[in-house]
Amino acid sequence: MAAVNGKSRSQEDALARRGTLGCGLKGLRNRNKALKKKDAPSQDTSARTILGQSSDLPIRARFAPSPTGYLHLGSLRTALFNNLAASASKGGSFILRIEDTDQSRLVADAEERLIKDLEWAGLSWDEGPDRGGPYGPYRQSERLGIYRDRVQQLVDDGHAYRCFCSSEQLEAQKRKLHDQGKPTVYPGTCRSVDAAESDRRAAEGEPHVVRFKSDTFGRPKFRDAIYGSFQKKDQEEDFILLKSDGFPTYHLANVVDDHLMKITHVIRGEEWLISTPKHLALYEAFGWQPPTFAHLGLLVNGDGSKLSKRNASVNISKYQDEGVFPMALLAWLANLGSSFKSGAKTPRTVADVADALTFKFTRGGIKLNLEKLEYFHNKYRDALLAHPIPELADREAALIDTHLVQPMLRQLEDITKGCGTQQDSVVLSPGWEADLQLVPALTSDGPTKTAYLQRILASRQGGYQSPSSLIRQHPYLFWRVPAKQYKASLSATPPPDRRILDALDLVIGNGDEKAWRGDGVQVVRSILDTLQGEHIDQVVVHNALRLVGAGGEHIVLIPHGNHIALWHVLILDLYLEPSSQTELFSDTVHEVREFNGSADHDVPDIVRMSLDPDFADIRTSRSRTRPGRRGRRATLAGYHLELRFAQRSVIIV
Repeated sequence: MAAVNGKSRSQEDALARRGTLGCGLKGLRNRNKALKKKDAPSQDTSARTILGQSSDLPIRARFAPSPTGYLHLGSLRTALFNNLAASASKGGSFILRIEDTDQSRLVADAEERLIKDLEWAGLSWDEGPDRGGPYGPYRQSERLGIYRDRVQQLVDDGHAYRCFCSSEQLEAQKRKLHDQGKPTVYPGTCRSVDAAESDRRAAEGEPHVVRFKSDTFGRPKFRDAIYGSFQKKDQEEDFILLKSDGFPTYHLANVVDDHLMKITHVIRGEEWLISTPKHLALYEAFGWQPPTFAHLGLLVNGDGSKLSKRNASVNISKYQDEGVFPMALLAWLANLGSSFKSGAKTPRTVADVADALTFKFTRGGIKLNLEKLEYFHNKYRDALLAHPIPELADREAALIDTHLVQPMLRQLEDITKGCGTQQDSVVLSPGWEADLQLVPALTSDGPTKTAYLQRILASRQGGYQSPSSLIRQHPYLFWRVPAKQYKASLSATPPPDRRILDALDLVIGNGDEKAWRGDGVQVVRSILDTLQGEHIDQVVVHNALRLVGAGGEHIVLIPHGNHIALWHVLILDLYLEPSSQTELFSDTVHEVREFNGSADHDVPDIVRMSLDPDFADIRTSRSRTRPGRRGRRATLAGYHLELRFAQRSVIIV
């Protein structure tokens, strides 16, 4: 073996390994880890596991509502998880099937409403009663012949029999069993009726049902994809397959349809877990392979009690009326009993929800967390406004208009007509109680109004909870500042420096359209350029501009985080002619000048208290910069005032 620098190749390799892995016990552990990693089989990370099956295999799932009522929150959640499982699998299909076998309880418009509500939520299906498919009909009332044939097959094979017991006889049998201390299940009375007699009585039109011989198949045991191994303790009774009116029961129709429609996964509420052994027995009797069963935990109240269908929170119409975004509702429902992957982006489509979902489910009751819905609503709204997606532009523009802009316009019109009185939970501050005049952008035609509000909403980027709170906190964006507000502000603070107002007058008078384009930064730069050599602090300039544009120094914060910035007051030019823009601001400047000369500048008690050096939470300092101080400073007569609490600074002037 050749030597290199006096060492053999094997020595070199040993030293290299020793340097990488370490020596002694540590080195041995590292070596074992390295060997395990080396010998571990490579895993294909492209495929996911969905309810025990690789996503590379197709999942055919179905949502099968009964039109005995309207779509509620739990039903929509079940439909969603079926849709997501199919969407997340390669070549999967989602089927809508109407289970209308309970004819006595049908609601006339329920099916139509079900379909409309599913479409409103953004769910679509590949096969269904409204679009057909290879395994139709998709309405059970149109499949009665199929069920009769399958029931006859079970009778012929000895797995089912006709029962001619009247309701009176059945009730008497139950009382007798109860008195004997036995379970009040059907005792199998008509099992003894031979085939010939059964055929004759049926042919003569004697009312009867068809029952399944349950004891033949014992107590079926299965593994649920969510709940794990399950087996009932007691033997099933001889349950009914076909009712006396010729309609099948849920158990028969469900099994027959799922098999003939090639359903691979039955995803439904956990209330059906107890019935699954019946269905497995039927699959065995027919000689069919059962699908994968996955039973979802049920939605419950915050205290864990059962969620009643009479509870307003379960009605889909509640969320429609409240303007909840459908996609936000779906994202919330997907997180009730399951969760999104870490770092998942705000979903904009159902496909996004399918990609984000872990498909790991919680067992038992799922508490209805309405606060989380608000979170998803706000996240979706902010993504919608801040990050448009070209291929979704038309649909999302319509959502912005119907869910944000139009409700906001209605609120603004109502408040304006009511002169600031309480409207829809919007209570304006005292200075805005009367004489409200909409800004010019909101008195022009529809497209201008819409564009203006969209710009304001988008500029917030998550900094407000609702359009109502935006109106309440920042009224200057929607109405011209009332004289009462100016007077209140000027009586509480020193008057603005006339040089600043003169500079603003000059910039407005120049008529430079470029200065009014964009986000308003150029306007402020022009004003600062005009004031060069005057030695006026920029903060003082900003305060004066906030007074002019918003009615008070404290109303608009200097650009910071998610707060409304001063520039948002200066964007009206995007929707107005420059002349209208300058006229609006010129009038405002003149109003400030008027009150500057006539207002009573007595300091209110609250401000006087704040200036008291003995006031514990206030400290004053000469106008100079001190490193490490949090927050921005506002200058008032050469002093900085800061109110400190919870390790944060809030400027009070």
